[in-house]
Amino acid sequence: MENKSIETHHRSAIKSISYRALSVSVDSTVAYFFTHNIALSAGIVLFVNLYSTLLYYFHERAWARVRWGSRS
Repeated sequence: MENKSIETHHRSAIKSISYRALSVSVDSTVAYFFTHNIALSAGIVLFVNLYSTLLYYFHERAWARVRWGSRS
């Protein structure tokens, strides 16, 4: 018997926020390592996070049309 737990919206939101914080931290560190310029690093991180968020959205919308692996 499978024990499925349902994740609350609050938990999903907190996980999303903590993941983005981790991602921004790592991106900032890597960008600064290569540029040694705080302003340029911040610009890179902002740009990367904006386009990756849009890319993720369109990726999710495309997968919403795929029925493979889903059950009714």
